[in-house]
Amino acid sequence: MNSTGSVRPSPLAIAVATAAILVACGGGESDGSVARSPGEPAAKELFLLRSSAHKSLDPVKQFDQASAEIVNNVYDTLLTYHYLKRPYELVPLLLEQMPEQQADGVTYLFTLKRGVRFMDDPCFEGGVGRELVADDVLYSLKRFADANENINSYMLLAGFIEGLDEFHAMTREHGKGVDWAAAEVAGLTRVDDHHFTIRFTGENPLALFPFATSPTAIVPREAVEMYGDELANHPVGTGPFTIREYSRRGKIVLQKNPHYHETYPTEGEPGDAKAGLLADAGARLPLVDRVHLPLIEEPQPAMLRFRKGEIDWIGVDKDNFVKMATRDDAGVFRLKQPYDEQFRMYTTPGLSTEFISFNMNDELVGKNQALRQAIAMALDVELFLKILHNDRGLPLATLVPHPIAGSENDIGFEYYAFDLEAAKRKLAEAGYPGGEGLPVLTMEFRASTKDTRQTFEFIRNELAAIGVRLKGNFQTFSAFIKRIDAGNFQMAGAGWAADFPDGENFYQLLYSENRTPGPNQSSFADAEYDALYLKSRFMKNGPERFALFRRMSEIVKEECPVILRYNRLVFGLYQPWVGNMKRNMMLDRPYKYLRIDSDRGNPGA
Repeated sequence: MNSTGSVRPSPLAIAVATAAILVACGGGESDGSVARSPGEPAAKELFLLRSSAHKSLDPVKQFDQASAEIVNNVYDTLLTYHYLKRPYELVPLLLEQMPEQQADGVTYLFTLKRGVRFMDDPCFEGGVGRELVADDVLYSLKRFADANENINSYMLLAGFIEGLDEFHAMTREHGKGVDWAAAEVAGLTRVDDHHFTIRFTGENPLALFPFATSPTAIVPREAVEMYGDELANHPVGTGPFTIREYSRRGKIVLQKNPHYHETYPTEGEPGDAKAGLLADAGARLPLVDRVHLPLIEEPQPAMLRFRKGEIDWIGVDKDNFVKMATRDDAGVFRLKQPYDEQFRMYTTPGLSTEFISFNMNDELVGKNQALRQAIAMALDVELFLKILHNDRGLPLATLVPHPIAGSENDIGFEYYAFDLEAAKRKLAEAGYPGGEGLPVLTMEFRASTKDTRQTFEFIRNELAAIGVRLKGNFQTFSAFIKRIDAGNFQMAGAGWAADFPDGENFYQLLYSENRTPGPNQSSFADAEYDALYLKSRFMKNGPERFALFRRMSEIVKEECPVILRYNRLVFGLYQPWVGNMKRNMMLDRPYKYLRIDSDRGNPGA
């Protein structure tokens, strides 16, 4: 018996309950389709794909893009981002309105929407979902802050809320079994069923951003107590979709939640109405009945299915980009014939960074600064982007993507230029002239696709030019995450997509308190960097903050715990029958907003 007084069900009981809910929503059908009566309109279905298997569908147990793609469609957060407006703007999701700042300047009143229901599930009395209340939010936030439950993403709220860090430390000392419903946190106060307050530690321009991130999604106590660790495979949220069919390494089918509370936005940017993006203004979401998500890890079979009309929306790998698209001297993307008549395209600046992490605890690469610098100087990022990414990206000089304040565009900073001779000199300084005596290094990769192996071959050949030998370890995404979290690596391909559009979210990647299994997977620790990070964290953007960011970037360049690579330019294609497509980098998989404009039948998934 755990501290909540409930008995953890047996695996058999969980299996029976899971089967019951899947059967109730038709999840046993192999193709996800539903028989309908004569004359009944065809279901509106999106046929998409997943390129990586997720880690977990429990919000606090995941912090990877593959998991968040599903979590954000079956759970809700308190806040979200406006689908159409740019720059990206926070808006209420589970709230009636944006939180109201109180007279003391640090307390905010949150008002929940009335009538929001958790999806039907056997964990509830009679299998019927109940209304979301303030207790669910406070329970979820304390569960998020439990050091035994959340090993990846506590940094999102660390230092934000009065008493939350103390609660986090208490749970680490206590171990598993803290009763989140009963535990007190000074800054979290229930007012009534639909109101609660959060008291922050001080004035903080970032205070509300974490409440739009997937790890802070709201979960019901009943589901946590019934499913335990199996919540990773059995989400119970208030989101726009439920899980109709589930296979982690196969196909997932999302089913429209008939009780969903959100509506399509009624305003956007100038030009959105003319582009047809406001035709569904005020309509109840989601606009499709089902979303099919087979796992297709290789880009070529995925593109073949897209071209046959079996997939509705897809990113484009380098080989297919060469066949189907072009970028002119002015940087404008265009589709070639006949694809320009068959498909639609989008381009938008990405809010992510790609880099290579060194394990600073490794006895070889972690203890030899000159070796790390030599490797950084030997890599030609511009050539890499040209050959392997069709120039769809910009080299990075800081951890921050170019579109976000605090990047090199604001702080006036330059990173290592490709310089083979300087790299050779630095390698000799490291004690390995021409690579003599240097063991083979191993780099971890998060997939084994053709594109991933080409990336490895490109880097391997570059390093061979200075005498560094490299081998690649190719694995599934989940195996990669486990290895990195365990700190069991020398070098690793890495990336970070914005949790919120602020430089702090990227500079925290090297803060020592976030060491692995947190986002600081290099386990980098530098006292000056930490002090600068903490000083800059809650400052408003401007010259004073940017000066701190510049010094932090100088430390990153000198110590070289990571090799900065590039910021992607996002390019994708979608079918002409897909409506409301406006690529939003803060809502990476916005299935609920998309519309199917024609009944094209069921092409299969």
